[in-house]
Formats: sequence, C-alpha cells, structure tokens
Amino acid sequence: MHEAAWEAAPWSYGFTQSEPDEGAPASVQTRFKVLWDDEALYVGVECDDPEPPTARLSRRDRLIDADYISFDLDTTLDRRTAYHFQIFAAGQQVDAIHFNDTDFTADWDAAWESSVAATDRGWSLEAKIPLRLLRIPDGARAFGFNLYRHLTRRHEEDQWRYRPRGTPGDISQLGLLEGLDGVRPVRSLELRPYLAGRTTLTTPAPANVRAPAAFAGCGSVGANPNVLAAGCAGLDLRYSLASDLSLIATVNPDFGQVEADARVLNLSTFETFFPEKRPFFLEGLDLFKSPLQIPFGGTYGGQTFTLFYSRRIGRPPEDPDTSDGATILYKPSAQPVATAVKLTGSVGPTSVGFLSAVQPKVFSQVLQNGAVQDRLSATAAYDGALRLRTPLGDNSIAGFTATAADPLFTGSGRRAHVGAADFTAFSSARTYSLSAQLAGSLLSGGPHTVVRDGTVIDPGATGVGFTSVARKNGDGFDGAVVADYLSPRFSSNELGFMPRANLARAMAYVGYNDPHPNGWRQRWSMLLHAREVRDAALGLTLYRAIGPEFSLLFRNYWSAGGGVILEGRAADDRELRDGTPLERQPAWVTYGNVSTDSRRPVSLDLSWSQRREQGRAAINTELDWSLGFRPHPQFEGSLEGAVIYETGTVRRIRRATALPGGTEDPTVVLDPEAALLRTREYLLAPLQARSVSATMRCTFAFSPRLTLQSYAQLFTAGIAYGGAQRAVVGPGKRLVTLGQLADATAADAPPNADNRQVGLNLNLILRWEWMLGSTFYLVYARQTSNEITPQVRGLSFSGDLAALSTAQGAVSGDTILIKVDLLKAL
Repeated sequence: MHEAAWEAAPWSYGFTQSEPDEGAPASVQTRFKVLWDDEALYVGVECDDPEPPTARLSRRDRLIDADYISFDLDTTLDRRTAYHFQIFAAGQQVDAIHFNDTDFTADWDAAWESSVAATDRGWSLEAKIPLRLLRIPDGARAFGFNLYRHLTRRHEEDQWRYRPRGTPGDISQLGLLEGLDGVRPVRSLELRPYLAGRTTLTTPAPANVRAPAAFAGCGSVGANPNVLAAGCAGLDLRYSLASDLSLIATVNPDFGQVEADARVLNLSTFETFFPEKRPFFLEGLDLFKSPLQIPFGGTYGGQTFTLFYSRRIGRPPEDPDTSDGATILYKPSAQPVATAVKLTGSVGPTSVGFLSAVQPKVFSQVLQNGAVQDRLSATAAYDGALRLRTPLGDNSIAGFTATAADPLFTGSGRRAHVGAADFTAFSSARTYSLSAQLAGSLLSGGPHTVVRDGTVIDPGATGVGFTSVARKNGDGFDGAVVADYLSPRFSSNELGFMPRANLARAMAYVGYNDPHPNGWRQRWSMLLHAREVRDAALGLTLYRAIGPEFSLLFRNYWSAGGGVILEGRAADDRELRDGTPLERQPAWVTYGNVSTDSRRPVSLDLSWSQRREQGRAAINTELDWSLGFRPHPQFEGSLEGAVIYETGTVRRIRRATALPGGTEDPTVVLDPEAALLRTREYLLAPLQARSVSATMRCTFAFSPRLTLQSYAQLFTAGIAYGGAQRAVVGPGKRLVTLGQLADATAADAPPNADNRQVGLNLNLILRWEWMLGSTFYLVYARQTSNEITPQVRGLSFSGDLAALSTAQGAVSGDTILIKVDLLKAL
C-alpha cells in the first residue's frame, strides 16, 4: 500500500479496558487504520507505550503471554463466524477461526504478511491480508470487526468495540467496519506442491520388509531388513469457484511433520479421542463442528455423538488375518490418503462444507512358513461428509449433515450412512438459546457383530439419535438443560465419534457467574449440576451424579477451582462385553486445580482428582501438572506430568465361558449371543493400575519464521490384578452384583491378565518459512514401545522402564524426514 494512502486515511481511537479494570479507558493509547484495494485488506496500528513492550518470540500459531494486536473479521456478516489475525510485538503470527459465535480454533492457517517496528512512542505494525483468503459475498459493504490490544505486564486487554464482561456472544457483538463499497471477492488458484524424503531405521529388523509396503504412495529408493527409504511427492491446491466458495484438494498428502499422539492408559470401555493435527483436514474443519455446545464434561459428559471425526480418514488399519499361525512383521501406522477434496464457503446465505477422500488398500507383511507375505489389512475406501447451514431470520439457524463411509472396488464390507438435521434459536441479546439435532443411521453389508453392550448389529441396522440443549448465558444466574436419546442400533462411529449408543441422558445445572472485578478478585462462579444416564433398551441406570463446583480468578491472576460429586449406585453394561450388567457402587469424587500467573518466567498448573467407592473402597487418584518456563525471550518450554493410580476396582479378566467340570473347555470364550442363552461364568479381579507420563516441549525461535521445536514423552503403565473371582450367571442379562462374587478355583483356570506398557516418543522439528507460505521441514522422530505380560505379578515401576530395553522385546524406529513445499498463487 502506498504511503500516501496511509497518510490520507483517518485514525480510529477510543479503546476501553476489558481487563483488568473493566470499563475504564485504556491505560495507553492505541490507534489504527484499515485500507483496502483490489488485492488485499491492510491494517495499520500504532501502539503508544512509555515502557518497552513485552516482546517474546515463539513458533507460529503459539498463544503466549506477550504483547500483541489482534483483530476479527466477520466478512459474511453472519454474526457467527469470523477470521482471527494476531500479531505479537516480536513479529510472530497467529491465525484462527471463530465459529458458532463463541467457539474458537487456531487450526486454520493462511499465508499473509505482517511486520512490526519500534517507534519513538512505542511500537507499530502493518498487516496485509490477501482478499483471496477471505469469504466475501458479492455486494459486501461492511464487515463485522473488532480490534484488541493486549499489554502483558498489566494483563490488560483493550477493545475498540467494547463488550462488557458477561455479555453473551462473541462474534455477534462485533462492531462494523464500514465504507467497503466496491470490495470484491478475488478468485485465484493456489498450488502447493511438495517433495519429501524419508529414511527409517527399525530395531530389531522386521525380517525382509519391503519399502513399498511401508511407504504406500511413495517411490522406494532402497531398503534392507533394517532401513526403509523412500521419496514422496504430492500437491495441494485451492481454487476460488465463486465469490465465497473455494475448492481445496490434495493428492498423496504427507503429514510426517505432525507431532505424534501422546500415549495414554485407557482403562475405560470407551475409545480415546485424539485431536486432529493434519493441516489439510484442519482447514475448514469449523464448518463440520457440532452446532450444539454441551456445557458439561467428565463422566458421560460432552457430546453423545458427532457426525464427522476427521481422524477416521487415514486411521490405523486392522491387523491382518493370522488364524493360520502367521506372525506379523510389519503393519502400516495409518491407511494413506490417495486424494481428498474439500468444498468450503457459502452459496448465498447458506454455508457449505463438503469433504471426500479416497484411501487405497493397505497390506501388512507376515512371516508364514519362513516366507514373507503381503496380507490385506484394509480395503480401499471412500469417505464423504456434507454440511449445510442457513439462517432462518435473524435469530435462528438450520443445518443439515450427511456422511458416508463405503468400501471401494468390492461388493463386501460395511457401508455406513448418516443424515442429520439441526436447529438453533437464540434471543436477540444471545442470552437464551435452544439447539437440537436429530440424526438417523443405516449400516448395510458388513459382518454380523455384537457390540460391547450386547446390541446385535446386522446388515441393514438402522437407528436414531437425538440431542438438545437449552441454555441461559451471561452474568448473574445462568443454567442449562441437556436431553439425549440414542437408540441401541444408532451408529455414527464409522466416520464420526460416538462413545456408545443405547442411552438416554438428562443433565442440568444452575449457577451464578460474576465476571466483574473487585478489590481482591477478577471473577468467580459457582454451580450445582446433576446428571442421569440410562440404558435406552432396558432402562438400566448407567450413571447418576450430583454435586457443586466453583472457580475463582484472583486479582494477581492466580486461579483456583474445584468441586465434589456424589455418584449413585449404577451398572456397567459394557465391562463384560455381552451386555450383562455389572454393579458399580456409589462413590465420592473430589477434584480441584490451582494455576499461577502465566506471565511469570516460571508458572505452574496443578490439578487433581480422587474417586472413592463405598463398600470395597476402590480408589482412583489422578494428579496432573504443567510447569512452564521461559528463561529467554526466544526460548520457552514446559514439563508436563500425569500420574494415575487405581486400586480395588473390579474388572473383567475373562469373558463368558462354560462352567468348569462339564464337557466344554472352561477357558474358551463363548460367542456373546450364545452366552446370553445359557448359564455361564465370568472371571473378574480387583485391579491395580499405575501410569506415569512425563512430557517435555521446548521451542527456540531464531526468528518469527525459523523455529526449532522439540517434543519428548516417556510413558509407563503397569496393570496388575488381585485374586481372581468368579461370577456364575443364569440365562439373560442378569445384574452381576459384587456380593455374589466368589473366589475362583484352580478348575476355573484364571489367566494372567497383568500387563506392562512403556513408550518413548521424541520429535525434533526445524521449520523454516523460507518464502511467504512456502516451508522447509527437517524432522527427526524416534518411537520406542513395548507391551508384555510380566512373569512376576504386581506393579513395578522399574520393571516398566526396563521394558524399554531391546533385549526384552522393545521395538524402536528412528525416522529422518526432509520436506519442502512451495506456495504459488496464480
């Protein structure tokens, strides 16, 4: 932008504090200008400050405690979504997306320019946002807009368009950036080709594994039993189809620079949820987010189902068939994505999100009779998701979602299809809201299966899912009511995420929220919550709880919170794996957290919880901490830890079998459907489990565009069981009570179910944005893991660590990746 244009544009002033002195004028002056031309939007800001700004470097998209300017752009004026741009005083950038009015994700990334400079009055910045990055409707005359300044030393946030604390909504409260008559959407084609080379050293050698099987979609450049090497190439592209509609595609994407998932010990009967980290799937993901905001966490909290979970695409394949005694030598860590296409944007007032992906078949390698063979682990597959959302007047929105997961090039395999409609209405001030979603699912083809709660899933199974939230927001008294119903055969899990079906749930809370400061605190809140969850088929109580909770933020920006929960007597219909319910006793749960001021060179977050059952006195204790440190403006790190110790909980160690003493082998597990028709035996035992996780993250920023990141996690877990106990159950789904358990005998042949796990993950990533939007990566990754059944029973932390030794069966992989991508806008 020419300097004359900057000189001619008027300044905007008038900032107000939101923090720490709510409603007071800003302690320092900030002024800004916004200009635009046919290619970009330009924002210039001058920040007066009698003291040097808190300027700390970090990697891109890292939210840290340092001075910054940020601004939000609601380019479609839908009052629910906005682009977020943030520039720190040291020069690094953050870009993100606001959605559903109050939700926020930093997953969106774009190539835009900014620069900062010191002035005799403080510091200043300029930002250039290409219009091709923004969804701009034809005929746009104004954007929703707000600009914020953060002064770290005072924990001060200044707002141009002031919004008092406790005001419901976020993007709906933006001001207006007017005078944009003539701004037009820019159509463009962005190409981002990449080249990558990778070498992996595996110890011990997995026999004569061939490189093409290890690196599907990449060309082999040589291999031996220990070393696999390959070169890969791929392409991402973006094309503006219309004023507010973009086509995004990828061919043979590579995500080798993405940090590995943290290892966890999951003792529950539910799948662990992992966040999406792959860049292609992150962009536009907000369009597929659930329209329902569930204000509950913890046991049986949160969403009962989501329709699209992008981690299902490129998931780890199943183990190959080894019923003939073959030994698995190598299995790919993920099914590769051959190609994927996304369509994001708006058509008129309707927002559109569409994604489709094709994944090729995947082979593992096994050793059979001394020969290495390829065996199918996953068939070729097609996955697709569609999301539409349109306003109905000023205070309501309707949406539609559909997903499909289908095998390709085969007549067999499971086909899963889900469709859902949702509706959200809110008051003009956003104080009251009501959301509801109704979904239906159809599974066709595939095997006859029995899920953990005993529900039989046949080809052609159908089901319905319903969820609703009514909520009152804002300061003073607030509250929410949540109601859900999932029929036994409803399934969104093939392309979504659903902890379980077959439930009816009701949750509610009433609370008081005071977001206004006084002499000793910034804000506080308290609430009383209750929830009831039942099996939809039998009406069995799965979870029942009530308890108070509080949170408090002090004037010095330390915080504290906690609560108490009383859990009622319930039953678990998933533990025994065929729907036979197992009694769970009442329990008290206490939890709390303390955090120090994150502005300090060293800060600490500490949280803890303990669950104590009545009767058998089962105890589950968890302690988590995060120690943050910044010894230098260019270096930051954190040491995170978690210790979980559980003892006394009665868990299954063998599924239903025939009673000993008969003609049938009492160690052979019965088919779950057949087991329910007869008298049978289960073996259970009190659990002892302990996991320890230590994670170190460090970042050194050479410049805003050149950073070195390190990540290391050491994880150990031990699981041991006490004396085995037997439960004899007659035909049907009869409740197994803890009082009916008897000591197992030698004839029951109890198995050794003890387990020891250990893992070490290490990542080093050098990231250099050598040209705007073009990046060079140099990555080193090491993964070591082992899982054994110990011969010496009981817990042993030293034994867990010893399992890292290669001599005891640990497998290690060392990978070096070099990747270069280039952004070219046409």
